[in-house]
Amino acid sequence: MSKSTHSPEIARITKVLTRLEKQSELERSGKLKLLHDDMMLAITPDTGRFLNILISAMNCTKILEVGTSVGYSTLCMALAFKQIQLLQRDFSGNIITIEKSNSKIQQAMNNFNEAGVEKNIQIVEGDALNILKKLNEKLNSRLNNDHKLFDFVFLDADKENLKEYFDLALSLLKKGGIIMTDNILFPEDYKTAMSEYLEYVKVNSKVYSVTVPIGYGEEIIYKIKD
Repeated sequence: MSKSTHSPEIARITKVLTRLEKQSELERSGKLKLLHDDMMLAITPDTGRFLNILISAMNCTKILEVGTSVGYSTLCMALAFKQIQLLQRDFSGNIITIEKSNSKIQQAMNNFNEAGVEKNIQIVEGDALNILKKLNEKLNSRLNNDHKLFDFVFLDADKENLKEYFDLALSLLKKGGIIMTDNILFPEDYKTAMSEYLEYVKVNSKVYSVTVPIGYGEEIIYKIKD
């Protein structure tokens, strides 16, 4: 991420992001050897900047993330909140992020505390499908919930349930909101699953989408109607 020092708060977040980027690069290069479950498996720095720009441009206030890992992508989004605050002093944003690994959650919480953004982030531990279903049930149990819908959803979890994640997330997304999905182009092991996912998304009349060849490939899905 950019080493912006426009404010102490932004500098604090970018310091943590820089540390995590160095760790992620060691993982990708093979210089740091870890078990698969212990790896960050983070988005690339350029994807982080893209994510940050999207959220800043959309002026998002409510974000849902499926797949926290150690919180790198979450911090990129939280950084956008702080950048928006420089322009809008009364701005406040909230991120709900879902993760099933307790060890990853502990690392993420430490990173959020170090970055000073823990008040903006709610980590929900557990199975993403169950949690998304519960969020839908909660939403459907209330009336006039337009203001409760998410502005932005980031999907970066297991690929086996990706179509189900998409359906459940779409119901939680406001019209004009975006679902961004990681790993569309890489790694090659996901190619079949992601091709099926793209076919599934592109026949949905409620959205249109485009693949952006940045990082591991991002699908930007825009909700055009409920």
